[in-house]
Amino acid sequence: MRFLLPFILLLSLACSVHAQHTNDTNDSVIDTSESEITIHIDSIKNVMIADYYEENYSSVILNASEILKLVDQNELPLEVFNIRSYLANSYLHLNDSVKAIEYAQKNNKLSEQLKDTTAIIGAKIDLGNIYLAFGSSIESIHSFEQALPLAKKQNNKMALFILNYNIADIHFNQLNDPTGAKPYIDAAEENVGKDFKLGQTGISLLKSHYAFYNKDYDVAADLYQQTIRMAKETNYIDVLKQGYEGYINCLVKKEDYKKAYEVGKIQDSLSLARREEEIEKSAKILTAGLKSAQIQEELENEELRSKLAIEKSEAQKNLLIGSVLVSLLLLGLLFYLLKVIKNRRKLNNELKIKNQEYLEAKLESEKLAEVKTRFLSTMSHELRTPLYGIIGLSTVLNNDKSLKSHKTELQSLKFSADYLLNLVNDVLTLNKMDSNEKNELEAKAFLLKDLLNNIKESLEYITGQTNNNLTIALDSKIPKWIKGDQTKMSQILINLLGNALKFTNNGEVQLVVTLIEKVENNLKLKFEVIDNGQGISEADQKKIFEEFGQLKHQGHFQGSGLGLTIVRKLLFDMGSKIELKSVVGEGSNFYFEITVGQAQKEHANENIEDKISIDKLKNKRVLVVDDNTINLLVTKKTLESHNILVDVATNGQEGIDKIMQTQYDLVLMDVHMPVMDGIEATKRIRELQLPLTIIALTAVTQNEQDNRFKEAQFDDSIVKPYKINEFLKTLSFNLNKRA
Repeated sequence: MRFLLPFILLLSLACSVHAQHTNDTNDSVIDTSESEITIHIDSIKNVMIADYYEENYSSVILNASEILKLVDQNELPLEVFNIRSYLANSYLHLNDSVKAIEYAQKNNKLSEQLKDTTAIIGAKIDLGNIYLAFGSSIESIHSFEQALPLAKKQNNKMALFILNYNIADIHFNQLNDPTGAKPYIDAAEENVGKDFKLGQTGISLLKSHYAFYNKDYDVAADLYQQTIRMAKETNYIDVLKQGYEGYINCLVKKEDYKKAYEVGKIQDSLSLARREEEIEKSAKILTAGLKSAQIQEELENEELRSKLAIEKSEAQKNLLIGSVLVSLLLLGLLFYLLKVIKNRRKLNNELKIKNQEYLEAKLESEKLAEVKTRFLSTMSHELRTPLYGIIGLSTVLNNDKSLKSHKTELQSLKFSADYLLNLVNDVLTLNKMDSNEKNELEAKAFLLKDLLNNIKESLEYITGQTNNNLTIALDSKIPKWIKGDQTKMSQILINLLGNALKFTNNGEVQLVVTLIEKVENNLKLKFEVIDNGQGISEADQKKIFEEFGQLKHQGHFQGSGLGLTIVRKLLFDMGSKIELKSVVGEGSNFYFEITVGQAQKEHANENIEDKISIDKLKNKRVLVVDDNTINLLVTKKTLESHNILVDVATNGQEGIDKIMQTQYDLVLMDVHMPVMDGIEATKRIRELQLPLTIIALTAVTQNEQDNRFKEAQFDDSIVKPYKINEFLKTLSFNLNKRA
């Protein structure tokens, strides 16, 4: 938990900015044009600030860019500093590390030129927060520590609290160094304001963690309980969660498992349980007292029977007094029980309200997750559709001998499109993993050699640009046909080989696949990606597996920082893990072991598309149904280049009309189209009971295809963009299956 409080720093600069305007006014009389400019700047700045706190960061960037030009022209350096701070923090929220650091570093330089202590402190905190957000813990601490002496000299309590707290938090959560965090915790506590409840809550949590680290579980438990109380008062949900987790861990360490279970099950049930225990205890005491009174009463009655009649009346009097006392006691108990019942009902109502709030929050979270997934699915389709056109046209043009002089440019175009497609797939894969959606693995038969050659071919451009030699060494003992998830395996190998090629120049990159063992129909394979590039230091070897973790290098190709994260998560889903051996200056070896199946002979025969001659497609009549003109052109040219007769339609209804008029061997059907979509059109064609092969040609991936695809009775589906050879094999295989 870090305190990202740029607004506090920005407010602290307001006085300086105001003073700047005042000094300008005193030095000279502001004419009408200057006054209008100032009013214009302030109006845009107010809109920008409002957008920032409404989290409309794109609008902030647009308005800030406009203001910067004006304040630069009118020589208002503190205004420049103020605007840049908003820009840096906006880019931070948008995960643009390059821009965020760029503006923060500019502010750092400007503040030192101005020799404004408050501005310097603000710049250092901005820079430290941004470094930390993007994984640079050491640079973050360095930036914070540079600001500490300035804040002490200025006696800026809030800045001292933020700086010490953030450094302590980094020592705890990033560097795993609780001992190093201790002096900063003390300093943060010393400077936290009495009315700053959020800060006090955070300090309480760090102190709890430190006590737990020192195995002082009693003190830690007390501090965690204090943290929980404070977090509830401030509605600090994150700290409340950590507080409960820490408290439960303390209870476990103290072997109080029952209490740990109760705390974990219902957080608010402890106070109710204690009240019930007190009631039960009071009831037991009262019952014992009543029994004792009854025994005494019986003894007295027995004694009274043996006494004279005159003493009997006295005994009855004493009995009456005792009865009155017991009645009063019972009445008091009744009122006490009624009060307890009332309190219990109140607690139950509060618990119901909390549960309802939790349920509503959970439903809202699920709704947002669903919207996010739907948005990414739509965006992936919208991106894949034009990418299909770009990749397809670049492939067609690349094969055109008359354009041989432009081969290099066309290869660059295709590489850029392929790179963007891989990036889209990486982002979608990572989103699916983060959403805890079940990641099902396929088990289809495929030729391992073909898969590896396709991967090598897709990396041909970057191999040439980096002047590397990419080779594949496939163990001859490995069967030709294996069963597994070739899509995920391809994604893993493309990321690993792509990284090896980026960080190696004029060198060797090798993919080695070895058979480790064979048990019945299960094959244990070892994949190694070996290069003789720059190598990776031990300090950087953990960093590269983090999201957006990247190493600095001088190559022409930059990545997204997601590749190795996706490799690690995909291998985890497949029951494996990525390993790394590397020596700086000598190269790296990324390797993993994975178990796949050996395809049964009869199963393999179902998938031997390459044995079905593509020549059989010649003179076949194919109808392509797609609403995208470019996609129609790409598919039509691809088919016609293999002597296939092609007709086109721009929507499902037009496709049905043409099928009623002409006999086709095969239909390639897009899914998302106006007038009538591909799914509805396929259903209606199936109702005609024509012996017609229909293949979905869509940007919707296999994982996103739902029951509607099955209900429409497509013979197969091809995801755009595709490899032309695999595309033709799929057509040939399905036509042969219908024959």
